Amino acid sequence: MNVIELIARINKFAPFSLAAEWDNCGLMVGSYDDEVRKIGVCLDATRMAVAEAVSKGCNVIVCHHPLIFKPLKKVTDDTEQGDTILLAAHSGTNIIAAHTNWDVAAKGVNETLAKLLGLQKIKVLDNETGLGAFGTLKEAMDTQKFLEHVKASWGLSHLAFYSHDMPEKISRVALCGGSGGEYWIDALENEADIYITADMKYHELADVLSDMNIALADHGEMERASLPELVRQLSASKIETILLDVKALPEPVRI
Repeated sequence: MNVIELIARINKFAPFSLAAEWDNCGLMVGSYDDEVRKIGVCLDATRMAVAEAVSKGCNVIVCHHPLIFKPLKKVTDDTEQGDTILLAAHSGTNIIAAHTNWDVAAKGVNETLAKLLGLQKIKVLDNETGLGAFGTLKEAMDTQKFLEHVKASWGLSHLAFYSHDMPEKISRVALCGGSGGEYWIDALENEADIYITADMKYHELADVLSDMNIALADHGEMERASLPELVRQLSASKIETILLDVKALPEPVRI
């Protein structure tokens, strides 16, 4: 299998046609003709991710966040992005991004997050974009136990919960992986007991709390929970695929 054939395979389970107009998916660095020997999966194709891929024999990286979003004026080693591109090119590492197409895929970010929570009757939260997910728990859970369940299910280091009137039980759950602050209204329309996402702005959060209970996760940790499923989807190609250990951001120093 070569790179272009791998891209075609990704297109089957996460069609690139579903990506947002502003997005930049597909091959970021590399050659469509290169043979795929081993695939490494990660959230962000950083220099550390490329170095780890090379050390583990991966000549292809499939990442979630695109390495290149805006047109580049130069590629030099004095920036993280340029250094990463140069290392990938010099080492023969191909980098493919599956971003919003993986977000909205049938077994992508949001459906995977919902299934990890054990939600049933899962449906798309925002039909216009295909983002987010909504479902119900098999049995209603005590709110504190549910929040602990979310942390454990997604492997989160922390979860911030905001509520003016903390409910006793959680049954109906809405979520959107990554930056989904604007979709709280869809959660409200679905009569969700809680909406879980990342990156909501302060004033946005303050404005919605009279109507909705909100839980905020770390953006990277939340989306990283979907990567084992991406590994499984890619493994169907019969090419060895591994989840790279590198994280997008270092652990913060909390003071």
